[in-house]
Amino acid sequence: MIDKSVEDMCLAYEKFDTNNYPKYALPSGYSFSFYKKGDEVKWAELEVELGQFESVEKGVEHFTKDFLKDPILKPEDRMLFVIDPSGNYVATGTLWNFEFLGKIEQNLHWIAVSDRCAGKGIAKALITRLLDLYNELGYSNYLFLYTGTWYYPAINIYKKFGFTEYCGERSSVKGMSDSDFKEYNQKAIKIVNEKLEQYKRR
Repeated sequence: MIDKSVEDMCLAYEKFDTNNYPKYALPSGYSFSFYKKGDEVKWAELEVELGQFESVEKGVEHFTKDFLKDPILKPEDRMLFVIDPSGNYVATGTLWNFEFLGKIEQNLHWIAVSDRCAGKGIAKALITRLLDLYNELGYSNYLFLYTGTWYYPAINIYKKFGFTEYCGERSSVKGMSDSDFKEYNQKAIKIVNEKLEQYKRR
């Protein structure tokens, strides 16, 4: 779900206790599948459905630049899809290397769940599987993700998994100075928390 009624601001969330998280399973009939060649179209179609790109072509172009530029890091090992009982691709998420505050860290990247399966626990099961994958690959102690104020319903789920707002002194927003970041970040966090209070009262 995307709520474009609020100001669009970027936030980072981080998790330190990467062995401790709730476990959720997919509903009956749903399954996980790792990326295979050609799935970039399915990825793009899902992102277009959620308003991330204007066209499938734009989505595939972004996918190529983002996921196929590294000869060592491969989406076949890192990118998951959720497939519904009819064979439709309804969610995706990736465990990826990403620069954060000058270091390469593990990142939950491009998590997306179709509104067609809202309320079925798909996002929780997907995040569970990505955290499992993080540990299976031998990582530990730190994981982060980028999101935005438009995506506060998803932030509510991230918090259930132990992710907390990044509140450091250094700017986590590309192109923004450290001096401007603190006020910006506090404003973004306030927007999210206020919307989550409203969201919980529905």
